Amino acid sequence: MKKICFMILLGCSSMMVQAQDLDNVKEMINKSQFKEARVIIDKYLAQPKNAGEAEAWYYKGRIYNGLSLDKANADSVIYSLKSESFDAFKKEQSLDPKDIYLLVEGYASYLDLYVGLYDFGAKQFNAKNYGIAYQAFKKANEVKDYTLDKKYSYTQVTLYPLDTALVLNTAVAATQAKKIEEGIAFYKKLTDAGVSGKDYENVYEYLVDYYTKKDDQAALQPIFAKAKKLYPTNPFWNDVELRAIAAKGDNNALYAKYDEMLAKDPNNYDLAYGYAVELYNSLIKKDDKTKANPAELEKLQSVLKIAIAADKGIDATVLMTNHLFNRSADLLSAANLIKSTKPEEIKKKTELKAKANASMDETITYADAAIKYFEAQTTLKPVQKANYSIILDHLSEMYDVKNNPKKVAEFDAKKKVVDKL
Repeated sequence: MKKICFMILLGCSSMMVQAQDLDNVKEMINKSQFKEARVIIDKYLAQPKNAGEAEAWYYKGRIYNGLSLDKANADSVIYSLKSESFDAFKKEQSLDPKDIYLLVEGYASYLDLYVGLYDFGAKQFNAKNYGIAYQAFKKANEVKDYTLDKKYSYTQVTLYPLDTALVLNTAVAATQAKKIEEGIAFYKKLTDAGVSGKDYENVYEYLVDYYTKKDDQAALQPIFAKAKKLYPTNPFWNDVELRAIAAKGDNNALYAKYDEMLAKDPNNYDLAYGYAVELYNSLIKKDDKTKANPAELEKLQSVLKIAIAADKGIDATVLMTNHLFNRSADLLSAANLIKSTKPEEIKKKTELKAKANASMDETITYADAAIKYFEAQTTLKPVQKANYSIILDHLSEMYDVKNNPKKVAEFDAKKKVVDKL
């Protein structure tokens, strides 16, 4: 009998020690003595007989979240502490069907974790620590989804199944951290839900560009159709379609698409200028430019006129100047190549020179407009400076052909000044 009583007393003593441990932990939490509490709770839960106690796991969640607020911790440690805190709370709930510990606090610990992870992720993102920022944002999403799945609600804040700002931040952080596929998955959450607005236009652009480069038509077409519907005036969609056609090398199909797009949006500078560049590049590749189809020349100039009318800068005018100058030079060169004294050849030579002269006159009109623009600028970008110099050179050459030395000297002098800028 004495032996049995002794055993019972030992058991009671052990239970009292365990209860005292948790009481001490609770008191330390109330005093924010998280470091000291962590030592006790980790030792306590390391014992197999205590691993099934819901209360201990609840305290671990509180302690680890409290420790994560210590700014002296490394960023990776802060994230780990918050993550382990979340796991501890979930463990507590799996062990306690009545959920008494988190229920008493109104599940405030989850909200605290959600807000803490969100803020921590934002801080890391601003510091360009994109890897940790991504992990923090992703975990904030997990905590939020868990609380919504449990149907918890808070008076302080309303949590939504799709927190668009958080999802966007998560996606951007992932792509910045070079976790492209993971970032795509979060971007897709937004587009699948049809989220729109100026802040999300880049999301659709990113996905359209991504699937275009992958040539994943099955994934591209649905998002592309949605993107064009939500953001019909975005010029990027035209660029994507045109690049896809251009990649196939079919100029006729490319020009047809440009014509179709310009018919729908005749004042679109980007379309008109892009079309003009394609036509211009096609023409200068021809071996004998004097034999270019008159319809091609007319088309280029008509498209360039549309671009010039919509141009807020001078690029379209510069392109027209270069085109007309090249055309003038080609006509003049063709005329000079004729050495025959036959009447029909002399007539042809005279006609070519007349066309060249008329073309130079037209070139000068656009060149003067470009010069006026450049002279009005307080500063010139490198490309503007280069174009300014080229056009001054064009004018000097044309006036030389026209035997006007005064004009030649004028533009040569200007060119020297520009080249020194």
